[in-house]
Amino acid sequence: MRQTHHFRNLMNTVYQRVIDALGTRDAPRVRGIHIIGEHLDSNPNAKFGAVELEDGTVGLTYTKLGDALSILQDDTLYRSYLGQPVTHLARLYLASTQWQRVLGAGALNAISQMLLRQRGFDYSRAEDTLDLLRLSDADRVGMVGFFPPLLDSLKARQIPVTVIELKAELAREEEHLRVTTDPTALRGCNKVLITGTTVINHTLAPLLPLVTEANEVALVGPSVGLLPEVLFELGVTSVGGRVILDGPAFLERWKNGKKWKDSALRYSLHRNHYPG
Repeated sequence: MRQTHHFRNLMNTVYQRVIDALGTRDAPRVRGIHIIGEHLDSNPNAKFGAVELEDGTVGLTYTKLGDALSILQDDTLYRSYLGQPVTHLARLYLASTQWQRVLGAGALNAISQMLLRQRGFDYSRAEDTLDLLRLSDADRVGMVGFFPPLLDSLKARQIPVTVIELKAELAREEEHLRVTTDPTALRGCNKVLITGTTVINHTLAPLLPLVTEANEVALVGPSVGLLPEVLFELGVTSVGGRVILDGPAFLERWKNGKKWKDSALRYSLHRNHYPG
């Protein structure tokens, strides 16, 4: 029970650090909460939702956590947040259900992206997620979340990989690859790649004590939009996410299942080079 309380406090800290960063500013209001409502199986963008602020800032979130996307088809659950300060929506991040955390995380990402823009932060482009790990052939890579293209690149270099998987039927061992449901296997990895969805579903906190010996811990994915310093304080060494550059163009592409192209930018940040 005490350990569970500790993990909950850690995610509460993530929430509070973002809210505190607003300082004395008036919280911007929510212009839109965007969830794909049709063609859920055929639209590849259905797994992402967006919180849009009145100034046009967009914060991304990941919707396919448990039954969250199905529940969020009922917009009466969240219509009342439209026109309200985004901090009201952000409080849902502390709730117990997945659909609420999905919306709350989107709000925290929107706040973070707005603050980064106001700081004049200059995003750097990153084309290769593996660059975040600064790999050498002597490394062993841990992976929380399945990244097939990255796994193929690592296997081609014969770098050993340990993948943490939720489904027991997917567990296996083969040359240079171990897939296991045991997260403690991360202790044997000196480079670790973690999906950003662990922030949304509050599973990042119990993973962090398992990677304290790793010299690089990268948190990646389109839903990684929090203020980088908040994640670096937790022990993450680098982040890779997306910033939405053109909200209207992005929303049009997102809704119609198109690639985001120049409406969004992939970026990566290492804590050694972050000015925040």
